[in-house]
Amino acid sequence: MREQPQEEGAEPRISEKDQYGESSDSDDGGGGVNEFKAVFKRYKKRRPWPDFSDVIDIKTSPLLQSRLVFSSPNEISPEKSELAENLGLIHPSEWRVYSFPDRIGLYLLPGLLKKQNSGMWLKRAFSYAKPPNITNLTIHGKDVETDPSLLTKALRWTTLGVEYDWNTKKYPENGRPVPDELFQLGNLISNSLKLGDMRPDATILNYYPPKSALSPHVDKSERSNAPLISMSLGQTAVYLSGALSLSEPPIPLWLSNGDFLIMHGEQRLVYHAIPCIGPKVKPVHFDKDEQSPMISDYLNCSRINFTIRQVNP
Repeated sequence: MREQPQEEGAEPRISEKDQYGESSDSDDGGGGVNEFKAVFKRYKKRRPWPDFSDVIDIKTSPLLQSRLVFSSPNEISPEKSELAENLGLIHPSEWRVYSFPDRIGLYLLPGLLKKQNSGMWLKRAFSYAKPPNITNLTIHGKDVETDPSLLTKALRWTTLGVEYDWNTKKYPENGRPVPDELFQLGNLISNSLKLGDMRPDATILNYYPPKSALSPHVDKSERSNAPLISMSLGQTAVYLSGALSLSEPPIPLWLSNGDFLIMHGEQRLVYHAIPCIGPKVKPVHFDKDEQSPMISDYLNCSRINFTIRQVNP
């Protein structure tokens, strides 16, 4: 185990406890107190469950007025409306964009994906886990096509496009194109927030079973300054948004099914983490899918996160 918190580059474990490996540091790497880790440990505790009353809920938090600034996308063209519909999103006129005055470049768009389209995106998440794409299973010689049960039991990550190398912690110069729907989704969100055109060329999917977590880390291997665009699917998670140093305490946010989180500018380089997920935290119920019961069963107990990226300028 490395002394510093592992970054996105550390290969996620197949265990349900922590995909990226938890740091045992007591400081921030510069002699200071690791405030982030203290908060991470508090929310990761399960026996008993911690007090979640200070986790910010965009819809109900009493801190809403003092910490969040409301805005909405402009210039809603017929083309944008049609694209949003095709991607399974609510109409752009209904989008709600929240920015944080003390975290310039962090945006949260709650409930952007229509709940009834969650299954469609989960099916895509499972289809992305097939060759030629690389997963935590394929590097160990396992194949989800010959053993589909691995999708729900052991799948932890999938890389698309310019595929991240977990060993070197770097991206290659190029790779296969990302699926069209992910390219369109990333560019739509970036343009709607007036962050400029985005040309997504990579996506990392993380699959979170119950009891899993994502340790404090920084995403800094991309060679472009384009935003990181994340979509949450399935069960609710506590998301910790930190700073450039682990000595500063993070703010806790709820991320629910269909929420989009965007990190831009300096926020691309801050520490962040997921200490806990699951139905016992803040349950989300999905009706049984009679045609694909595995899909609804997975959504009712697990979480999936898509992070759309632009590696090359």
